[in-house]
Amino acid sequence: GDGKAPTWRPFQLAFVLMNVASLAVPTHAERDVVDLIFFPTGGGKTEAYLGLAAFALVLRRLRNPGLGSAGVAVLMRYTLRLLTSQQFQRATTLICAAELARQADPATWGEVPFRIGLWVGTDVSPKRVAEAAAELAKVNERGGHRLTVLQIQRCPWCGAPVTARNVSIDATGEGRVRVHCSDSLGGCPFGARSGGLSGAEGLPVLTTDEEIYRLTPAFLIATVDKFARLAREGEAAALFGYVGERCTRHGWVHTDSTSCTASRHNAVGTLPAAHRGPAGRLRPPDLIIQDELHLITGALGTTVGLFEVAVDALCEWTLPDGRTAGPVIVASSATVRNAHE
Repeated sequence: GDGKAPTWRPFQLAFVLMNVASLAVPTHAERDVVDLIFFPTGGGKTEAYLGLAAFALVLRRLRNPGLGSAGVAVLMRYTLRLLTSQQFQRATTLICAAELARQADPATWGEVPFRIGLWVGTDVSPKRVAEAAAELAKVNERGGHRLTVLQIQRCPWCGAPVTARNVSIDATGEGRVRVHCSDSLGGCPFGARSGGLSGAEGLPVLTTDEEIYRLTPAFLIATVDKFARLAREGEAAALFGYVGERCTRHGWVHTDSTSCTASRHNAVGTLPAAHRGPAGRLRPPDLIIQDELHLITGALGTTVGLFEVAVDALCEWTLPDGRTAGPVIVASSATVRNAHE
């Protein structure tokens, strides 16, 4: 653009500062209040709540060293899938910055990578890594097929194009889908030719349900309808910290999980031996962001409200002194239609 350094707008700073105290103090009285950020479209609401999300991510790592900070820290919910895809690209830039900072100072920010997950319907992204592998094979064979596991078209860090050629899938060993920046000169830290840790891992994105449940990304973007999976998929409880074991290769394992199997443990290749051990509950989300709040009305609002009771219960955790705490909840809207309701 004009070459000027980015700056915060006063209303963005005000919104972040309004919520810092309640995020920092689990028993803060304002955790029972939903703060709404209202500003016209294009005014910068997204940056405001992404700034708050960054604070939540940082605070969690500082206060809970090691695996104590594992689990979903920020849960962002949308009603429209088109909006979800757009915001996924923007939020991924934040996670890329966080992950590079972590790699530069793992003693402070921990060994667990910062990742972002997209948890949406199966017609938008695949449920299993094996499904993603089959889809990629079709694309490579026939071309022109839409690769749903690839939810970004450009590298969120450097802007280089990202296509199916930049996707690699290991469906038998680690069970991972990796997306690399197409940069071939080694300039982008998330390119396959980068010499850093990001070069091997690729972009810190997860777009299959299986990986999201096992690796519990620090930042999760979901559509409100996806929460219906909670009633049918036990593995989804991992998003709220309910896990049974931890595998050194596959991540967190829920009792209903089928993605950490003996065949994957014994996979040939250069992978080290995998081990599973018992794990306690992970900390549930610290921050829930509900975008486009005004759209949750009518039949959709009724359904979301029913699931909200379950989400509230799943997000509760017990403090050392025996008291319970829930997440900070914020919302945004560009309209004040029916505000009094």
